[in-house]
Amino acid sequence: MTRVSAAIIKNSDNEILICQRGLGGSCEFLWEFPGGKIEPGESPEECLVRECREELEIDIEVLSLFEQTKYSYPEREIEFMFFCASLNKGVPTPSVHNCIKWVSPDELEEYEFCPADVSVIEKLAKGM
Repeated sequence: MTRVSAAIIKNSDNEILICQRGLGGSCEFLWEFPGGKIEPGESPEECLVRECREELEIDIEVLSLFEQTKYSYPEREIEFMFFCASLNKGVPTPSVHNCIKWVSPDELEEYEFCPADVSVIEKLAKGM
């Protein structure tokens, strides 16, 4: 089973950072939270710090676990860990994503997310 860690990063305006996947691969052009696959010997929190540096050129602080879930895609099952995080340093700059946006929790449902993120979107939109 693939293990993935994702960050719910909020700014001072309570907006959440979302990223649009690019061409190719699964969930093409859908939106997601920043993060990635947890490497052997790496904690979920370490994964998030590494992925945000590599993919967005930012430093984050991982605060707390928001939700843990499993999702079965046709090709594989994935365990997801979603963490609340804060932006410590840098301006998010996409390097592997098509684009990135800061959106309010109310706006999240206007974007088409990867299926595994839907339960998190619903909780965030309800203010949880």
